[in-house]
Amino acid sequence: MQQGTFKSARWTEVAGRLEVSASERVAPKAQEVQIAVGSAGICGSDLHSFRGDFDPRVGRTPGHEISGTVSAVPGGVRHVKEGDVVGIEPLLRCGFCRFCMSGDYNICTERGLIGAGVDGGMSEFVNVPANTVYRVPSGVDTEVGALAEPLACSVHGFERVRLKGAETVLIVGAGTIGLTAILAARARGARVIVLARHPHQRDAALKCGANEVIDESEAGKARLEELMSLRAIDVSVETVGGHGDALIQAQRAVRPKGRVLVLGVFTVPTLTIDGRYLSGPEVEIVGSMVYSARDGRSDYQVALEIIADNVEAARSLITHRFSLDDVQTAFETALDKSTKSIKVHLNPS
Repeated sequence: MQQGTFKSARWTEVAGRLEVSASERVAPKAQEVQIAVGSAGICGSDLHSFRGDFDPRVGRTPGHEISGTVSAVPGGVRHVKEGDVVGIEPLLRCGFCRFCMSGDYNICTERGLIGAGVDGGMSEFVNVPANTVYRVPSGVDTEVGALAEPLACSVHGFERVRLKGAETVLIVGAGTIGLTAILAARARGARVIVLARHPHQRDAALKCGANEVIDESEAGKARLEELMSLRAIDVSVETVGGHGDALIQAQRAVRPKGRVLVLGVFTVPTLTIDGRYLSGPEVEIVGSMVYSARDGRSDYQVALEIIADNVEAARSLITHRFSLDDVQTAFETALDKSTKSIKVHLNPS
């Protein structure tokens, strides 16, 4: 492996500020793989840290939506080789607890995240555990490969609510999670309706295969009321998080005996639901935590395969691209929705 320095973005002591600095490039340890990062997406959770909702660790390199090219592999790793284009499933886990052994490593008590517990992908190079590295299917490059991580969240969630092909899904929110959820739901054969606030989100939802997009106009509100009166929504998906305002909307929209899938990341400990739309109509509210490999089925691998079938639709979600040196501008762009950003990517190498 070539030695030398490489550049990484790191959180500073000033809230909402990142800096780019140089570090010594070191060889991957046993059962690690070194990745030359091609693309790293800015996630909503990264923006929570940028805004100050969460406290990032000073000096840590963020970035868990990662794809790149293998640049160094120790002798004990066999499933990838130098030059392979790969995606990174960024969950860290113990590997030995009852949850890890069943494939439910997403709820391991020692669960961590690349980009939070250890340095992440907003860097020219990153060393990651070998078991997090997946070769991408043919036709998938590093740009769309980095979208497998948010897409895998919906793949996992729809498995949790047992989504069937004949059902209708209402997705509340049209950010990255909501839009990639369209791809996951369509892959299962479902009909998809999306609640989108902005015109550019409407356009993106249609490109991803949404059957219908409803906005916040009076006509949009009337259409949602019509769907509710027809009991047309089998599964509603909350993708917004934050203070949880979208959760009660998702709950009220679903038909009796329907399911509500919660994918959003909340910034408050207490949420409001409507008890009248819970026990009486026997509505299920199902929480979902990222992704797993229950019974040997890897949600992340499924996500890569869905992307391979929808490369250009996936690529349409990437609205802004920045170099690593422009990381501060990239975060500001992702935070400012007047830029019409959906997914902002850094391209370190």
